[in-house]
Amino acid sequence: MSSYGKLCTEFYDLDKPNAPPDALDFYSLKARAAGGRVLEPMCGSGRFLVPMVRAGLMVDGTDFSQSMIAACKRRLAFAGVCAELFEQPLQALSLPYSYSLAFIPSGSIGLLTTDDTLLAALTRLRKHLLPGATVLLEFTEPDDHPSTQDRIELAPRAVQCSDGAVITYTCSAHRLEASGSTLFRGKYIKSLNDRVIATEDEDLTVRSLSPARLCTLLRGSGFANSTFYTPKELPFLREGGCVLVEAN
Repeated sequence: MSSYGKLCTEFYDLDKPNAPPDALDFYSLKARAAGGRVLEPMCGSGRFLVPMVRAGLMVDGTDFSQSMIAACKRRLAFAGVCAELFEQPLQALSLPYSYSLAFIPSGSIGLLTTDDTLLAALTRLRKHLLPGATVLLEFTEPDDHPSTQDRIELAPRAVQCSDGAVITYTCSAHRLEASGSTLFRGKYIKSLNDRVIATEDEDLTVRSLSPARLCTLLRGSGFANSTFYTPKELPFLREGGCVLVEAN
């Protein structure tokens, strides 16, 4: 997976600087109720983690992207708070702590695109949770009415940097029917005064999962009980088109 590099991280932080308030409230309440140490694997640049730490919660973060971890450290320093961060892929998780809760919001679990990788990740995560502890995962379900096109050009998006530079993101989405995933093939172009100063290519594959398939993988990794919630029960899920599973 070639993704989440320096320009992607800079674009992401400007495009999505803050966690959705309702989602942040939900995870903060769950963390406070769980008590003890909380883990956010795939924490990115910390749009959930940093405000939760500022609110007095003990939240550690992991991410496979060096650029995202560096950005999260900068956010923590700017906020004047500290948290333990680890640059690790979830499927190879090896941390010195056990946790009362883990959560992965915004559909990021879909970046683990095979059963073997996801099963390994969930197994490693289960080993880092205290007995009876809960994991909360947002994921996307397969589209009941997929586009008949194999390749779709998405609308370009642009953000402005503090120095006046502009980062433009262009992307095409490719359906991978054999795996039930979508490959997003994108390019970031950073320009200042009509001059290109940096570019970055990105291939990002995202997998959709049925609740039944995810439930099977959760059971196989040691989670005995799973409860699923749709946007009808948790309206904040609507923004990302996600479903949430709570498993222990």
